[in-house]
Amino acid sequence: MPHDGKQDLIAIREWMSKEPHLPQDLFSDDQLLYRFLHTCYFSLEGTKKYIDKFCTTRALMPEVYTRRDPLLPDVKNIIDRTAIATYPFQDKEAIFFKFDEPTPENFLFYDFLKTVGIHKDAWITFHPHYADEHYVVIDLSFVSLKLIPKLNIVYLRDFLMFLLESMPIRVKKIIGIKAPSYYEKVYSLIRPILPSEVIDIIHIHTNVESLYQYMDQKYVPVEYGGGAGSFHKQSEEWRKKNR
Repeated sequence: MPHDGKQDLIAIREWMSKEPHLPQDLFSDDQLLYRFLHTCYFSLEGTKKYIDKFCTTRALMPEVYTRRDPLLPDVKNIIDRTAIATYPFQDKEAIFFKFDEPTPENFLFYDFLKTVGIHKDAWITFHPHYADEHYVVIDLSFVSLKLIPKLNIVYLRDFLMFLLESMPIRVKKIIGIKAPSYYEKVYSLIRPILPSEVIDIIHIHTNVESLYQYMDQKYVPVEYGGGAGSFHKQSEEWRKKNR
């Protein structure tokens, strides 16, 4: 760990022991607690607020944070159709995400968010890399106007805000690539209910090449024209961790 933080960990655990509403077993590993400290720049009060919101908000989202067994057929199905991989560059890290082959028939909104949550939990638990900044890169080629009736826009907003305000990750940019030409119609549904500071970090593009203005092409996975390792190969490794 870049910063020792032993005394900070002791202080946080002592605080947690006095907060009965916090699930103690969720933080049995020091690495997860350290990630919260790192995200909050080692502010004890900031870390306490993050942990409290992380736990209480999850409890308010049973559609996403219950029935998460990866062996359940519906959960396994959507995990198998979701790809995620991470790529470090400079003092940053990019997290690539793609959802394959959705149709109005097989796209289940809450299961989609559930698998995002499962992958994110695996990442914060098993990925001992502490970047100064994180870029979330989403392949939007799966977006279709036919999927819009399946969305709960307010819930999607709340889930996004939970990820940004409670997950131990320093998100500085959310970059959409390969968006369909009509993406503005879709984005216009959620943009009016997003805080301005969130709108400022969202950048959507209809091509892949625009990604290179945010990170050098050599750090981009080969599937997107870069010189880094295979996105699909690394994604399969992440799936194994969730099985």
